[in-house]
Amino acid sequence: MKKGLSNPDVSIVFTNWNVRELLRNCLLSVSEKTEGFTYEVIVVDDGSSDGSVGMLRREFPHVKLVVNERNLGVAKSYNRGVELASGKYIQMLNTDMILVNNAIRILMDFLENHPEAGACAGKLRNRDMSPQISYGSFPSFTQACADAIFLKELFPFLKVPSLGISPDESITQPIEVEYLSGAGMMVRSRVIEEIGFFDELYTSYCEETDFCYRVRHQTNWKLYFVPAAEIVHFGGMSFQHVREYQLRLLYSSYNKFFRKHHGSFYSLITRILYAIQYSIRFIFRCLAWFTKPTKDKKQKAAEAFWHVKYSLLPSEPET
Repeated sequence: MKKGLSNPDVSIVFTNWNVRELLRNCLLSVSEKTEGFTYEVIVVDDGSSDGSVGMLRREFPHVKLVVNERNLGVAKSYNRGVELASGKYIQMLNTDMILVNNAIRILMDFLENHPEAGACAGKLRNRDMSPQISYGSFPSFTQACADAIFLKELFPFLKVPSLGISPDESITQPIEVEYLSGAGMMVRSRVIEEIGFFDELYTSYCEETDFCYRVRHQTNWKLYFVPAAEIVHFGGMSFQHVREYQLRLLYSSYNKFFRKHHGSFYSLITRILYAIQYSIRFIFRCLAWFTKPTKDKKQKAAEAFWHVKYSLLPSEPET
């Protein structure tokens, strides 16, 4: 990487919240795997208390660092990072990621060669290299209906709207999709200049969904999944000890998304369908727990209850 560039090819933007070791590993991964173009790295620390800021200043002095005095959430933090970006393309990366190959170069080359593409993202993988959700359908009444009657579980061969799709290995060529996972999305800077980046209405969750929705409905740009670019994503590490808080944030964001794009009544009936789905799951998980009690089964039953509670009563948690 050439340091001090005023106009790099790519600006790689992270947000970080109390995952110092993961951030270090991801930055090392970027350094090891990324070559063939110029880039800058921007990290917005979102009020961490685990020594992340000190580590960055000691070990990665070339990184552009923004420090939030308190936790502002993903949307505001990414926006602060993007404000500093000077690259032709903006690469979003989560701190809990490791590049498998020269993924950022692959995504950049795709955008270079496909002028109709406003953004793209690669294939996300789990620790064991199995495919992870990388794109999907927008949250909607139709999608909620399909989930409420367990259509995917009953008829897996049917193509029904799905909030998240884990692509199988048969998909080897880029495909156009509705929305991309924000975990590893690359965006053309011109798109951000045209419609802005994340709506700060959202704290965490749905900010990239809302962005993709605006791209598809307010511009002529298209969104693509590019399977050749591969990234391991550990997933949800900042929230691993606060699952209830995570789900509360999720449904608060769903409510905001539905109300913004479809109205209050649409939001209500769609969230009721989510509650129906998880009420059924809650019953079966409780039966499984009573039959053979384990800590894991108890946790799954609790999570189903939280899904029901916060889908019906969405509220923004205090940070």
